[in-house]
Amino acid sequence: MALRRPHRKSRHGCLECKRRRVKCDEARPTCSNCAKRHSECEYGSSSSLLWANEEPAVGRQSSRASGSDSGHPSDSILSSPPADSLGILGRLSGDGLPAATPTSALNLHDLELMMHWCNDTYHTLSRNERTDLVWRNAVPEEALAHPFLMHGILALSALHLARTGPETSRRAAYLNRAVTHQNQALALFRELLGDINESNAKAMFAFAGIVVVYTFGFPHTPDVQDPWTCVDDLYQVLVLTRGVQQVIRSPADYLSHSNFAPILQVEEVHARLPEDATATINNLHEANEVCGARDQSHETEVYTATIDNIAEMLSWVYGGMTSSVIAGRWAIKLPPRFLELLREREPMALVMLAHFGVLLQYLKHRWCFDEWCVRVAKAVWMLLDDQWRPLVHWAMIGILGENYLEKMDTL
Repeated sequence: MALRRPHRKSRHGCLECKRRRVKCDEARPTCSNCAKRHSECEYGSSSSLLWANEEPAVGRQSSRASGSDSGHPSDSILSSPPADSLGILGRLSGDGLPAATPTSALNLHDLELMMHWCNDTYHTLSRNERTDLVWRNAVPEEALAHPFLMHGILALSALHLARTGPETSRRAAYLNRAVTHQNQALALFRELLGDINESNAKAMFAFAGIVVVYTFGFPHTPDVQDPWTCVDDLYQVLVLTRGVQQVIRSPADYLSHSNFAPILQVEEVHARLPEDATATINNLHEANEVCGARDQSHETEVYTATIDNIAEMLSWVYGGMTSSVIAGRWAIKLPPRFLELLREREPMALVMLAHFGVLLQYLKHRWCFDEWCVRVAKAVWMLLDDQWRPLVHWAMIGILGENYLEKMDTL
């Protein structure tokens, strides 16, 4: 009788193999089963990353069993730490710390996202070397004390990898992680909106910027059957951008005297507009006046302010400003009534939106803006009739080129 081969039970296999009830070879970072199936390979742990002075899970369970519940939250890399703790994994060179045990397993997926933030993603929000230091160093330090900001950093980093990562097979997994972290961040962020103070002002300010970039960068599937989908998407982004401005405004005075000051110190670089741009701005003003003369309900003043806003941001672009500040500043300076007109689907509001697309064209080198200019141009052109289309001719050329009509069917 043939002897039965001994079977070594896999006790530390990955979560995917456990779910499928197959033997895992426990290879790291990706086991052979997941590698063959192109699946996300993740190993569970009995405990996540602990804050410096947080008790291990076993200790907390013992306390509860003895009737002395300490009230600590469950283990999580982003559990809110005690007020006197800003470190994680303890003091690396401290004396008297217990030796590392298997219960202190690192969350390698989140460490990957933080590393990507520090190496690359922070550039998305930065404008120069001075702001580099804030977004790369100071913001992650704040995140150690504010879980909502930590989730926001990890969400944007995951979204960045989902949009630009070299491993296309992993992009769906990165996108899922981005959504998970962003949902957690927003839930915690909303709880603090009514209590912005000096202790959380930096974190709230940084997260406000991250939310705007995340919203612009989140992938949208173009709906060729309904161009209003694009307009409605952009409307939501503009509303959110204006909303977070309220968060930025309240602690601005305190932040201007902190190490976050470089972010608030925006260098306004105005330049004279080229002749074609100047002629376009004049044409928009003239068309606005004509519409106002013909129709008393036409919101002439609102559109005048919006056109001036476009002209100012164009002068910044021609002056060399190509950071995300352009998109945010245009949205913030919009008259509130303009967004209502856009929601009401007024043709002149769509004309203004097409020229905002020109501003986005100058930001397309940044991964979070790259698709917007073309989407906006195509949607507005499809929605306007022959009476209004001449007003966006310059914008269409700026975004799609001289032969933009030929490109419309291929986009």
